[in-house]
Amino acid sequence: VGNTTSTGVRKTIEPPCRTTKEIDFFCFIIKQYFYPIKKIIQSVIMNTFKGILTTLFSVSILLCTSCVMTKTYTSEEKKMVLDNKIAFVEKNDGQKITGNKISFPSGFSKKSWVSLDGQKFQPNEIKAFQTKSLYRVKFGHDKDWVWVTQLKKGKINLFYYEVLEHGSYYNGTKYVSENKSTQHFVFQKGDDKLLELGLASVSDLLKDNKAAFAKFNAQFKPGKVLFPKQMQNHPKVLFDVIDIYNAN
Repeated sequence: VGNTTSTGVRKTIEPPCRTTKEIDFFCFIIKQYFYPIKKIIQSVIMNTFKGILTTLFSVSILLCTSCVMTKTYTSEEKKMVLDNKIAFVEKNDGQKITGNKISFPSGFSKKSWVSLDGQKFQPNEIKAFQTKSLYRVKFGHDKDWVWVTQLKKGKINLFYYEVLEHGSYYNGTKYVSENKSTQHFVFQKGDDKLLELGLASVSDLLKDNKAAFAKFNAQFKPGKVLFPKQMQNHPKVLFDVIDIYNAN
């Protein structure tokens, strides 16, 4: 800092020197009061931020869960039951064995047996089976396949299978375990192979029916890069689209 005298000579004004005691006192004040306040502010900000993220995450889970849990799959499954609700298994060679009751173990998977009136069939012996409320076929390859349940029948056949996912999320105070099922849709046009398709491929499958094509694209917006709508979250729209296609 400087100032000019009447003689034109610039005179420098030195700032007052801090004594060692003043510096020590200043540092003491910072450590004693400023740092704790800073930590408190940081803690409040972080907790608030975590709370916001947790709330958003919980809301997203609830929204997704509500979408999935309000599905009308059961009624659609029952409509696909063939031959007056007669239970049967269909062997790999096409032979159909009928009976009264199909059963399978809890935690049913592709490795589980299927029983018809007490007679057990291993999964490698059969390619389809029907209970009085659903019809299932094999989807995939010899070593990598799943049972898929039929939902629609016609020009386009629609099936689905579920995958159970295990995970956890932070609820603001602790981590909570969560199990969530994800639905995967499988399509078959005419007698073609069963295929699990993405949004763009399903849209292409529907392109020869203007009404079905337009409704599907309006809802799911194929090709959208950010946050595309998933078919499993809007099953009723997908079912309506397949019905429109099969009706015309």
